[in-house]
Amino acid sequence: MRKFVTGSFILILISVTFPLLAFAQAGSEILVERITPGLSGDSLVVSADFKNLFSRKIVGTIQSGLPSIVEIQIKLFEGTKQIVRKPISRSIEFDVWEERYRVRSPDTTQVYFEFEQVKQAANRLMNVFLISKALLAATKNYTIQIRVGIIPISAHQANKVSYWLENPNQSEEAIASDNRSSGFSLNINKLVSFFVNKKKGSRFSSKWFSSRSFRLAELK
Repeated sequence: MRKFVTGSFILILISVTFPLLAFAQAGSEILVERITPGLSGDSLVVSADFKNLFSRKIVGTIQSGLPSIVEIQIKLFEGTKQIVRKPISRSIEFDVWEERYRVRSPDTTQVYFEFEQVKQAANRLMNVFLISKALLAATKNYTIQIRVGIIPISAHQANKVSYWLENPNQSEEAIASDNRSSGFSLNINKLVSFFVNKKKGSRFSSKWFSSRSFRLAELK
């Protein structure tokens, strides 16, 4: 009988081999391209494209039966003052029985049948809300910074997450010591922090990239 571990953030699923994948070359730097601020209704939003997320090592981890987490950090500056910091996390999974991929965000799940479609979805950020336009000043200059990384999950980490999801009644103190949170909550940001804070995860992260400086009147 196959067994799925369910939760609001992650499923531990089994992968298969992808014979025709295009990999980022070894040592290729992860890039953030075309950071585009815009207006959607009464909100400031941002779009961006990413490059070189899927190295052979990352895809190999997915193929081994473990998902990976795409972690995106966004900052909005008014002049030199940071006024918004927004984390976004996505998990990439493959279901071998249904032969489909899932890209999971906190509020959406996208299903694909080709890995190339997964890459396109993971490499793009589209119209992400940052702040209400009413909270911004027409005479101020603004800049957006973005950093992106992809984090392969080790078997030890996957087992720990599976245990947390299957044992919700264990003490908060025990879990707090593991993930350095004040207590267990199946919260995407806390769960991701368990992986992001590991030193080896930093090897798969970009540097910070900045948009051009802009004012509200310049945006569409």
